[in-house]
Amino acid sequence: MSARDFLPKGQTSLSLRLRLLLTNFLVMLVTLVSATSIAHIYKAQTLEEKVSDTVLTNPSKPASEEKDADLLLEVFEQVNNRGTHLAVLVSFVTVGLITWTLTETIDRPLRGIERAIRQFNSGNLNARIPPSAIPELHRLGLTLNSAASRLQGVEERRREVIGDLAHELGNPLTVIRGYLELVSHGEMPLTPSVGQQLHEEAERMARLLEDLKTLSKVETGNLPLHLQVLDPNPLLNSVIQALSVRNRKGTRLKLDCSTILPDIFADPDRVRQILINLISNALSYTEQGHVTVRAWSDMTRIWVEVSDTGVGITPEDLPRVFDRFWRSESSRKQNAGGTGIGLAITKHLVEVQGGQINVESKLNEGTAFRFSLPLATTESA
Repeated sequence: MSARDFLPKGQTSLSLRLRLLLTNFLVMLVTLVSATSIAHIYKAQTLEEKVSDTVLTNPSKPASEEKDADLLLEVFEQVNNRGTHLAVLVSFVTVGLITWTLTETIDRPLRGIERAIRQFNSGNLNARIPPSAIPELHRLGLTLNSAASRLQGVEERRREVIGDLAHELGNPLTVIRGYLELVSHGEMPLTPSVGQQLHEEAERMARLLEDLKTLSKVETGNLPLHLQVLDPNPLLNSVIQALSVRNRKGTRLKLDCSTILPDIFADPDRVRQILINLISNALSYTEQGHVTVRAWSDMTRIWVEVSDTGVGITPEDLPRVFDRFWRSESSRKQNAGGTGIGLAITKHLVEVQGGQINVESKLNEGTAFRFSLPLATTESA
């Protein structure tokens, strides 16, 4: 799609370079036409009238050829001078009007861009640059409008993040402050259970801050990746084993995949983080039943699915699953203890390694997360 497709109806698309070139040609053409027209019309007609007047003025005095020649030269010089002055004046006025008109067609959209940029600088990111009939300026306007839209989105997300962060940090801080006030006033002894609760809330805050740092690095492209050819089988088995030991709820955790999976090209630490996030999330929201990890491969990638028989997600909440700080109402009621950005981090970690992630869920039946990673090739090896 070209810039012409975005122009208002009835406007012709002429490039800035072409406009300037046409201006120069037009100036030269006007000058030549003015000079030629005046030479052929004004000079010839005026010279003829002057000669006739001179002859009629002296009919009874025959002049010699020399005098006639001098008289004709004098008349011609007068006519030529006046014609030249008139040609210069007409050309100057005409060229000035044409130049002003064409300059205005270029200067007007530039002023519009300047006004919009001033509004951007003052914080009004809702301002937009109007379309222009000049393709270069039109593309510049589209680029600046796009940048303003992105900045507007960044500003909105920044405000949301600050609000969500204040809310998420406020909960553990309130708990810690409440316990400390009770202990300091002697209303509650500092028992091991109270100390454990304070420690858990402090750990939750530490996890939140660490997750925020990771998410920030991933979104800005500053997270280091150590991509290498990797056998996924040992990685899957070690994560399943580690989380099975830590699982205290009795939910069954099982691995269902081929004993031989092709190598992938990925960062082993980040793949482990993805698996831990998804499996831990599934265990947190599955009170009874099981969590199953499946893996298979196609021609270009390996797929891993983490499914559970937990509370599930409503259809209206499903599109927000990967939003930072978002948690469903059921998860908030369960107080699962997550930071609300684990799935956002997981999505970014999958995508920066060239993979895809999606989710399916039915309320009160369970949820299934699937992600893919590219297979190792001879080039990556």
